[in-house]
Amino acid sequence: MNLGTLWQDVKYGFRMLAKNPSFSLVAVLTLALGIGANSAIFSVINGILLRPLPYAQSERLMFFTEWSEQVPEMSFSVENFKDLRDQNTSFENMVAFRSVNFILTGEGEPERVSGRQATSGLFPTLRVQPILGRAFTPDEDKPGTERVVLLGEGFWTRRFARDSGVLGKKLTLSGQIYTVIGVLTGNLHGTLRRFEVWTPLLHEETDLGGPQNRGNHPGIYVVGRLKPGVSPQQGRAEVIAIAKRLAEQYPNSNARQSMTAQPLRDAIVGDLRWALLVLIGAVGFVLLIACANVANLQLGRAAGRQKELSVRTALGASRGRLMRQLLTESVLLSVIGGVVGFLMAYGGVGALLATLPRTIPRVEEVRMDVTVLGFTALLAILTGLLFGIVPAWRISRTNLSETLKEGGRGTFGSRHHRLRNALVVSEISLALVLLVGAGLMLRSFFRVLQAAPGYDPNGVLTVSVPVPAAKFPDETRQAAFQQRVLENIKAIPGVTFAGGTTPLLGGWQTSFSIEGKPEPPPGQQPSTDISRISPDYFRAMGLRLIKGRVFNEHDIAGAPRVCIVDETFVQTYWPNEDPLGHKIKLGGGRDPKAPLLEIVGVVNHVKNYGVDQESRVETYLPYAQSPVGTFSLVVRTPGDPGSLTSAVRKAVIAADADVPIFAVQTLEEIVSQNTAQRRLAALLLGIFAGLALLLAAVGVYGVMSYAVSQRTQEIGIRMALGAERKQILRMVMGQGALMVLCGVGIGLGAAFGLAQLIRSLLFQVSATDPPTFSVVPLVLLGAALVACYVPARRATRVDPMVALRYE
Repeated sequence: MNLGTLWQDVKYGFRMLAKNPSFSLVAVLTLALGIGANSAIFSVINGILLRPLPYAQSERLMFFTEWSEQVPEMSFSVENFKDLRDQNTSFENMVAFRSVNFILTGEGEPERVSGRQATSGLFPTLRVQPILGRAFTPDEDKPGTERVVLLGEGFWTRRFARDSGVLGKKLTLSGQIYTVIGVLTGNLHGTLRRFEVWTPLLHEETDLGGPQNRGNHPGIYVVGRLKPGVSPQQGRAEVIAIAKRLAEQYPNSNARQSMTAQPLRDAIVGDLRWALLVLIGAVGFVLLIACANVANLQLGRAAGRQKELSVRTALGASRGRLMRQLLTESVLLSVIGGVVGFLMAYGGVGALLATLPRTIPRVEEVRMDVTVLGFTALLAILTGLLFGIVPAWRISRTNLSETLKEGGRGTFGSRHHRLRNALVVSEISLALVLLVGAGLMLRSFFRVLQAAPGYDPNGVLTVSVPVPAAKFPDETRQAAFQQRVLENIKAIPGVTFAGGTTPLLGGWQTSFSIEGKPEPPPGQQPSTDISRISPDYFRAMGLRLIKGRVFNEHDIAGAPRVCIVDETFVQTYWPNEDPLGHKIKLGGGRDPKAPLLEIVGVVNHVKNYGVDQESRVETYLPYAQSPVGTFSLVVRTPGDPGSLTSAVRKAVIAADADVPIFAVQTLEEIVSQNTAQRRLAALLLGIFAGLALLLAAVGVYGVMSYAVSQRTQEIGIRMALGAERKQILRMVMGQGALMVLCGVGIGLGAAFGLAQLIRSLLFQVSATDPPTFSVVPLVLLGAALVACYVPARRATRVDPMVALRYE
């Protein structure tokens, strides 16, 4: 085939499509829906899962955490990081970092800035160069040296208008003087791009545990770059071997602990991978249903082209030539559908990004780019071949010479109805699988909404308040500052309760031991979440006091050390005893100086990480007895909590003018953010399932309409011989119902298999959930039977005299 012949096929194909505009419009729109949905979801998958991180040879970067039975993904201790860095032979560089917040003062109004502390080799390891100035040196990454800082590009732009004279400038961060040595590029992956300032990590080594406390894990995580020729599997094996040696060498802190290693991109994406793969599978099903629909349209249209194709055969056209012409028309349809679909996807991605929660990793990198355009073009061509190859092959095998002799009286339709029925059965099966998956996800989402988090989020404002150590250097001053803030807030009109906590809804864990019970072997100590709270915290959050008392004004520094535990703690360790009066020691037996804490109360359990996430037992401590800096305010009001923001800010300023507030949001917003990914997945699956249901119903309608038109003469004869309208209706409906039931039967088997694959994404819903597997087939069956009824009803209105003359 030469280009000239191909161009002839294309021009002829355009003429044929223009000759039947209704067919072409329906086919193009059907394909556009399928291709557009796939392009939109692919743009998300490409941005989050497929696109390399913005670093040279980013596939060589690995991410490490420590591991224990209690905390599978645990941060590193400083000493364990140093040993891993110094003992490995598989990595060019191994660096550490942790998140930290600073208060910027002396530059206008005090401002909280997000930052990271990092070891000096981080930026060379990422192959990232500052756009201004330089990065840290190893000498600056040591205790006792001058404090230096790198600015993030966004912060430099916002605060200093990209002034190159910022180098050498002195900044006061959390009461300490730092010298600006450079500006870091904003071309980082989403998590790093958001940080505004960077300081050397090991400069603060003595505050992070140091050699004397290998068991302290202060939020440090590690990244390494593999040496050339070393595979990720080899690097992972060496890391695990080093962890094993450390566990043997330091049993008190490292027993029964190991380390994990995975590609950095995988660590960033986390559990989101499965949800995105489910979505791409869903839109793939939609495209297959669209292809089956258009293939059916092609077969129906071919019945009206019998004479044309027969004439071309009589003039010498081979079957191959006819197939090529028909495939060219299919690809033309698909390419036009692809163009429309890409435009639909462009608008759809914009709407999708507006709804995606900002907490989704790499969401900033999702866009319609050349890669997505190439995917759409390839998908359009493959789609054209997919829905065109079978009709073209079957049509070309028809004895068109006989058709020409017979004058085209229905021979084509009678020979190809089985193929059209099979396509409809496949549409029903695919639609059922997608509807069941969407049904399970929707049921899970509603279970999440109905589940109780353990607190009352209505009418609560949360605000974070930093407590810089340079300004409040001891625990007494920190506790006094919180007390002043809470007193000011309680005086605000409309505030019913105000409490303080750190952290807000979990995030800190420690091991513990129980007085009077044997000390577990190293590495097997139980762990608990810990929160440091003010006396009114439980009332402000709406927690229930089950037994004992809450903290009061007497639980301060110098008073007997006390704690409150949750009901899960009691059920686990004192199932048949009164826990009040028992004592525990946080940190287990590692720290002989750790005080014993007497349990004075029991409250209900709280799902700190979301109602669909596992949470540990929890221990509450009085903030006044062990303040640790930054705390979150929890303010309850019967009115709109957002209206209190200004008054709360003034209350904090009244306590100390140099302390800003940040992370202002209602508790309802936090709960909504925790369910955002589930809500989005359920919404998209519901949309795709509804689209699949519509396309399947259209497919059934098209086949039944074609069947009625092909059997018009037969129906007329039956009616002329005395058949009643209800008999005709039953006959046509029976034919459609048989197809639908076959599709439902096949689809149910496939849906059971799909449900097992998405089991991990479900919450309090079985993978064989009876309501879903009973209601969804009925819904699909009902929609399909309605689609059958319309052409069946039309069949009952056939005039026998007209039908007997029908050809």
